Amino acid sequence: MEDLDDLFATARSTAMQPSDALMARVLADAAAEQVRPVAKAVAPVRLGFWAGLAALFGGGGVLAGVGSAALAGLVLGFVQPVGLMNLTDVLAGTTVDTLELMPGVDALLAEE
Repeated sequence: MEDLDDLFATARSTAMQPSDALMARVLADAAAEQVRPVAKAVAPVRLGFWAGLAALFGGGGVLAGVGSAALAGLVLGFVQPVGLMNLTDVLAGTTVDTLELMPGVDALLAEE
């Protein structure tokens, strides 16, 4: 057991240094992996009015979704399908003839 301890003590006392050839290969590999700047510059793309407006709101997909939701709101608000009114009656428990979603602002404008 003492022989093994002597070997470990000798290994700890001797500092291991990599050879110069190994260090040169490691540094050459590291230099090869470095990011190189791109020489080609990309010209900025100039958008038209409608494309710029769509990009302002997040793209064409977002505008399509907002437009669809607005159209659905208009249809449900003005046409008031019979099935929707029946569903409202069932959920409310009573017959709902009118529903005021935006109360008047008179209470907000009144001075105290």
